[in-house]
Amino acid sequence: MTTAARPGNALTRLFFGAIASMGLLASPIVGSHPAMAQNGPAALVGTVSSPADGKMEGVVVSAKRPGSTIMVSVSTNAQGQYRFPQDRLAPAVYDITIRAVGYTLAPTVATIQSGGSTQLDLSLAKAAPHVLALQMSNSEWIQSAPGTPVQKMGLFRCFDCHGLQRPIFSTKNASDMAVTLQRMTAHTANSSPNFPFFLQNASEILSTPPTKAQEDLGAYIASINLSSGESWPYRLQTQPRPTGKSTQAIITTYDLPDFAAPHDTLLDKEGNVWFSDFQHQFISKLNPKTGKVTRYPVPVSKPGFPTGGLGITIDKDGNIWEGMMGQAQIAMLDPKTEKVSIYLAPEWDKVDTRFTMIDALNSHVDGKLWTKTNGGPDPGHPNKLYQFDLATKKFNEVLPPAGKRDIAAYGLITDLDNNVYGLDNNPTQRQIWRTDAKTGETTYIDLLAGVGGARRGHIDSQNRLWFSQFYANRYAMYDPKSRKMTVWDVPVTYGGAYDVGFDDVKYAWGADMSTDLVQRLNVETGEWNSYLLPTSINTRHIDVQKSSDPNVLSSMWTEGQQTSKLVHIEPLAP
Repeated sequence: MTTAARPGNALTRLFFGAIASMGLLASPIVGSHPAMAQNGPAALVGTVSSPADGKMEGVVVSAKRPGSTIMVSVSTNAQGQYRFPQDRLAPAVYDITIRAVGYTLAPTVATIQSGGSTQLDLSLAKAAPHVLALQMSNSEWIQSAPGTPVQKMGLFRCFDCHGLQRPIFSTKNASDMAVTLQRMTAHTANSSPNFPFFLQNASEILSTPPTKAQEDLGAYIASINLSSGESWPYRLQTQPRPTGKSTQAIITTYDLPDFAAPHDTLLDKEGNVWFSDFQHQFISKLNPKTGKVTRYPVPVSKPGFPTGGLGITIDKDGNIWEGMMGQAQIAMLDPKTEKVSIYLAPEWDKVDTRFTMIDALNSHVDGKLWTKTNGGPDPGHPNKLYQFDLATKKFNEVLPPAGKRDIAAYGLITDLDNNVYGLDNNPTQRQIWRTDAKTGETTYIDLLAGVGGARRGHIDSQNRLWFSQFYANRYAMYDPKSRKMTVWDVPVTYGGAYDVGFDDVKYAWGADMSTDLVQRLNVETGEWNSYLLPTSINTRHIDVQKSSDPNVLSSMWTEGQQTSKLVHIEPLAP
């Protein structure tokens, strides 16, 4: 088992960058399970090759109608062949694009005829060095750059808000970069280049010189960026393309309107995909069959404070709940009436108090959902845990044990008895915690040796907790019955494991924040499949689309918080 080095304290954000533009019209695509589509008639087939390499495996080929918001992608097999099923591409003209780091494809279109199969072979050219640099993932940049593990881990907070291309393409020297890093700490957690929200005490933060940690990280970034020349003083390294089963999937990407910033997704029983928007004041819904996005405005309670939500959840009655971040409110949408109600935190009027996580999945057990605030006014107790009574609409604070540490958590997950787990993403934290719904007692659970911290997770049908360890680049599972912790190391260096869930059969699905890969782990055999996404995504939270049919494989939904996309990954092979 490999363990990552512990990052230093110089974890800061960099903000610039642009978000990809998207189309406005949806293209209807008839869905069926990909395992059936694999053997059905094809709409578009071909071979991908290059003069230097011949037939190429693991190239992602994508088809998208001009003006559409839906893109369908498949990958080439060991013979360089790709195949789009007829039920995924309606007759039309499609723009064809590829993803294969180090290669480019000239502008290409394909015309799909009704009832027939179009043959289109693709020839790729080697990418110029500056194009290759733009194609590289965050993980590939970290692997390429010289530096100690501590220095490299210091870059992880950069891609909270944008890709590493921004600091690495920068020409700023060490002192200028330190000032930039200091400025980043004055922004809120949900800021972005398009929404540069500031903390209320930003002027105080910026009134002092950069800290020693910021100076050290600034000097490191200046040593690996373009401040001393027109090219990087190190060789650019890329990950191998996927092979074998990792090429056997259909991936559908949905563009979202108005620079939406989807942070969490949620599947309902009708097949809709609900998502929170990290910067806009909406509860949003995607219809996967049509690509239509419906957005329900949430009232603003604190004018002048950041808008946007993070955690999104659903109760047994089908109501959608969202934690609305800097507005210090939780919001509830009744889909039947389309009415939105908001409930303010008890300390809602205190400076930077924000609601982040919320979980109502098991609130039917006792009529209460769990939620929490961050950044409250009490320096010694900035994080507060609440039970929210669905009948009385009242908050009840649940305190940590006397003399114990503050109840800090990024992830908040309820088990089947509506007890709640808290996942603290601090890399120096070596415990997760669990609070009993009936007694309010909080107990602490030790993590295995190595880098600490836990980020997001889910409960399975056996009441086991699955969660990610971001800095350790690890998936973990805790069984409360045996009190045993099991871990699996993600097979990509500096992956940034963000979230993981179990399909209740044999596959654990996860998302890596820095790789543009989606991981599927067979927990019985230990086999990993790493599916390459067709575009840069910056994945966050995931939802496993489970199946009660043993002949139908589970699939996974995730989102591109920085790129305004939702993505569905459907494997073709067990």
